[in-house]
Amino acid sequence: MTNLENLEFSSRYPTEGVMRDGTSILFKPLEPEDREQLENLIEALPSEDLLYLRQDITNESVIDSWLTSVEGGQVFTVLASVGARVVGYASLHIDSAIWSRHVGEIRINVHPDYRGTGLGAALAGEIRFVAPTFGIRKLIANMTLEQHTAMVVFERLGFQLQTILRGWVTDMNGEERDLLVMALTLPKS
Repeated sequence: MTNLENLEFSSRYPTEGVMRDGTSILFKPLEPEDREQLENLIEALPSEDLLYLRQDITNESVIDSWLTSVEGGQVFTVLASVGARVVGYASLHIDSAIWSRHVGEIRINVHPDYRGTGLGAALAGEIRFVAPTFGIRKLIANMTLEQHTAMVVFERLGFQLQTILRGWVTDMNGEERDLLVMALTLPKS
């Protein structure tokens, strides 16, 4: 049984949306049977994108761990599909520390063919919708200073700069990068 089956928003999915260009998009939670399509999306991501990810999602054991975390309720991932093709995802990572259990980290990736369509913002909207169900009252987004597009997208969504941590991140090439932390406080429901 997935964590989704226990939550009050389970009737939300699958749900449809429309991108700026009128393309229909289907949102649904990640399930183990979606692994191959998720891997296809990951393979399509440019190597520059993979440089800045927190984990090497091209590694099968990382995907195994991701799916286990989804099953265990530590992570909620929503997939975006056009037809049978997964073209993006957003994940909510739930902090297990008692003092920050109200904070969730949002992570988003969109297929290069679908960038600039509003899909990233729509995926973030899905996470904003489900976050309170997990007891989340504050969303954070972490990125390097080189990820200008991500900064702009999160600013448009209402996220505000919290801090910049110098030399905090080591990318996949071993280079140190500065980490930018943005946050959004969700309205009380």
